[in-house]
Amino acid sequence: MKRAVVDVLNRVPVVVIVVCEAIVIYSATAIAKLAFTQLDPLYAVWYRVGFMAVLLLLWRRPWYAAKRAHLFHRDARSWGWVVLLGVSLVLMNTMFYVAISNMDMGIAVAIEFVGPLSVAVITGHSWRERVGIAIAAVGVVLLAGISLANPDGNGNFLIGLIAILIGGSMWGVYIVTGRHIASGGNSLDNLCIAIAIGWALQSLFLGVPAVRHLVHPKASATWALEPAGPLKLFGLLFVVSLLASFFPYVIEQVTMRRVTPAAFSVMQSINPAVAIAVGLFLGEIPGVAEMIGVGLVILAVIVTFSGDND
Repeated sequence: MKRAVVDVLNRVPVVVIVVCEAIVIYSATAIAKLAFTQLDPLYAVWYRVGFMAVLLLLWRRPWYAAKRAHLFHRDARSWGWVVLLGVSLVLMNTMFYVAISNMDMGIAVAIEFVGPLSVAVITGHSWRERVGIAIAAVGVVLLAGISLANPDGNGNFLIGLIAILIGGSMWGVYIVTGRHIASGGNSLDNLCIAIAIGWALQSLFLGVPAVRHLVHPKASATWALEPAGPLKLFGLLFVVSLLASFFPYVIEQVTMRRVTPAAFSVMQSINPAVAIAVGLFLGEIPGVAEMIGVGLVILAVIVTFSGDND
């Protein structure tokens, strides 16, 4: 079965996989956003990260004797990189959920690209990185300016903006740490350990209240207050984590081997457009100026990464 799935992923054009993956991710994210009416975003993201950590641990089994020598015998510096990877990934997911509870999903996804674009500027040496970040900055300022000037009453856009900027910066940290750790091999096993550490740290703050609010839903919840409501909500959060986190990470390990990092980044520029399309089903209808802002961010990604060949 595993070989058949890998064979399919190796045959289907990568761009098709990226588009389909984006549709699945943001559809699951839209479901998560609907779940916010039953469970606060901070608690929902604890379950998303937790399910992802457990699934990866069960799959990779880093405690096996054959793996322990490579994964757990590290010096303090190496462990620092692993911890930083886990913390950045958890913060990235947490801030994204806080953001989409306060702004439209498509706008949040677009602004979040500031993270990888900033990494490209810092590590790049050509005019493309600088032009790209300038275009993205115009797009982000346009999006922020419009939304702050015309609040729609659904959440607090300023809180969402701060959250997604933090999340985007954590995406950048995740890229840098992920590349560093992957260069040493065993990327999935190291990612598994990093996420487990990140979730353990997140649990110190969110674990107890997340469980309590699932068992005893908030007063404003609806179907979660029914007799089997908490169990249904638990299952829903598992499906969200499976579709929005676990499957994408596994699939990307196959697809990213087939194209250069630059090409993969350009393909991911479709994400804000897909997020907007999915958001339409939630009633998130962007204005013309907001579409221009998102379009500028997409253009920035294409300009920044399309000239790289490695």
